[in-house]
Order: sequence, then C-alpha cells, then structure tokens
Amino acid sequence: MGLCEAKYSGLTEEVLEEYVALTYLNKGEILYLMKKFYSIAPEKIEADYFHRVNKEDVIKKFHVLKNNPFQDRLFRVFSSQKDDCFSFEDLLDLCSAMSPECPIEVKAAWAFKVYDIDEDNHISSQDICNIVDRLTWDPSSRTNYIDKESKLKIAKVILEEMNLDRSGSVGLNEFKLILLRLPEFTSSFYFRL
Repeated sequence: MGLCEAKYSGLTEEVLEEYVALTYLNKGEILYLMKKFYSIAPEKIEADYFHRVNKEDVIKKFHVLKNNPFQDRLFRVFSSQKDDCFSFEDLLDLCSAMSPECPIEVKAAWAFKVYDIDEDNHISSQDICNIVDRLTWDPSSRTNYIDKESKLKIAKVILEEMNLDRSGSVGLNEFKLILLRLPEFTSSFYFRL
C-alpha cells in the first residue's frame, strides 16, 4: 500500500500519477489540495472518495474563493454535477485551470465559460454588464459604482474591439484570440494554492 493510499482512501499512487498527467498541477500541489479537501469531511470522503462537498464548506477551507466576484460562476462551471458542490476532482479541475502552469488557450476556454453568464455560448452586452456589476459592486452600500448607461457604453466599446465577426457578441474563438494578445491575462486568471 502506497503512502497516498494509506493516508487518503481512494488516492492511490496510480490515481495520483493520473492526476499529474491530466492536470497542470504537480504531486505536491495535488496532495496539498487533498489534505485540505479531506479535512472538510474526513469520514464521508473516507467512505466515498467521490463525495461531493457543498459550496459553503469548500469556501471555508479555500479562502481564495471567499471574496471572488465570480464565485457562483466558478462553482457552476467547475462543478461536474452543476449542483453547487465539488468533488475532489472538480476542485482539481478548478485549481488546474487557475495554475500558472496552465496554457493560456486552456485558461481562455475556462474563462469564457465563467464570463458567459447566461450560458448561451456567446459573451453578449448583457454578460459584459453583469461582469461590470460584479467588479464594481460595493457590498457595504449594496450598490454598484457604475450606472446602467455607462455599463452599456462599456459593453459597446468592448464588443466593438472584440467582436471580430460583427455578430453582436463574442464567441469562444474570438475570445481566445483576444486573450492570447493580453499578457496580463494569465496573471489575472490565477490564484495561489
């Protein structure tokens, strides 16, 4: 019995090697994530390696998610069951996408899913307004800093710059093309473990 298997039922050396091969995380990062994830519900995870942990419990252990304005979208996009819960593998997918080792094309595809708020496979003016709301929300006053007219102007400018096929919204390929030109994207779609 390997060290991983002895410590975390279900996480065998073979499974660990598969995770390393399938993610942009190394063994140390994966074991660190398992240690934190396991500590949420050790008995349940011991009984069922694929146990799903609710959003609130995940956020308590992974503080990087606590104040993220896209927290709900991250759970929606990375939850394999779309149930506001994470399995360990869902957490690995999220952390892999946020890893500095993740290629920009892969990050861009995940970012597109997060920013496509209405999930219609296009980033529209409405999605952009929603993004601006999330970035300008003031929780203390429970208001946004930017009025609706200004948000629509911002959305119009962004769409004029990013909408290469002039369809009125941005598709995945356009989104990727634009983000490949922005060197700061990889450092902004990232979090430290």
